[in-house]
Amino acid sequence: MIITLPATTTDEIVSVLLTQEGAAGSSRVLTLVIDTCAADLEDALTAAHGASRDHPSRVVAVVAPGDPRAGAGLPGTAVPPASTAHAGHDAGGGHLDAEVRLGHHAGAGETVVLRPFGEAARHTDTLVVPLLLPDVPVVTWWPGPFPAVPAQAPLGRLAHARITNTPAQADPAAALASLVAVHTPADTDLAWTRITLWRAMVASVLDPALRRQAVECVVVAGEPGNSSVRLMAAWLRLRLGLPVSRTDVAGIRGIASITTRTTEGDITITRQDPDRVVITRPGRGQPEAVTMARREPVTTLNEELRRLAPDLVYQEVLASLEQGPGKGGPR
Repeated sequence: MIITLPATTTDEIVSVLLTQEGAAGSSRVLTLVIDTCAADLEDALTAAHGASRDHPSRVVAVVAPGDPRAGAGLPGTAVPPASTAHAGHDAGGGHLDAEVRLGHHAGAGETVVLRPFGEAARHTDTLVVPLLLPDVPVVTWWPGPFPAVPAQAPLGRLAHARITNTPAQADPAAALASLVAVHTPADTDLAWTRITLWRAMVASVLDPALRRQAVECVVVAGEPGNSSVRLMAAWLRLRLGLPVSRTDVAGIRGIASITTRTTEGDITITRQDPDRVVITRPGRGQPEAVTMARREPVTTLNEELRRLAPDLVYQEVLASLEQGPGKGGPR
């Protein structure tokens, strides 16, 4: 069910939430605040609702004004009484439209979509605060463009944890670089979460060669300008203390392969298709195919909502990017 609230107030929204069965938030483990635009809204909600199956949440999505779709064609099954229809206007020209989504439209929780305009859009934190659940963490996620300093943004200041998404930016590598100087322990990025399985796979495959001290260098090949490729190379350099280089591969998404040169020959992990990688080892016959699905937004968001605590390894790897080529950073 979607309840439409045009020209509304936060008091009206809270009242609707409290009157809906199961919407009081007693079983919710967090509040997920999504700072997004109209174009990205539904994809972001799909990921958030999928993640809520493991982390029952109240989702509050704030849709940035300026997109003509942001306030047009609000679907719904109910509207507020006429006596409250003007409540979303104020003397300064502020205006707030909203939706409350419940049931199968909201995952394992309830979803509030806020569409502020005018003065209301300049104070989004004051709109969100009355909707936060008490005594549970607040997570702010930017599925698309994110502020220059996430921790100092109005919705970022409300959060116990902040999640950015550099892979969704026009220039992911530049977006990742911009986060280095402004990072705080509560920040993370989905480019890092995307390589969790790659890091586990590399650690498992290279362990025997590392024990024999046979590893000489590593080459990470992948999509040009990809932020996950850069983080993977930086992590390997830090963990191995050996030369790690990057090679661009046109027409590939994410990491294409990781080749480890050893005194015994090359060990290569290659992405074969979205569901599998192939491992080749020196002295072995047939390459070994291993299941390792490409990670989707719902999977990466789910992982971040499970952790919430500061990721010290990510912090260390991100800081290493500041060194740059020629200063010890991955090339």
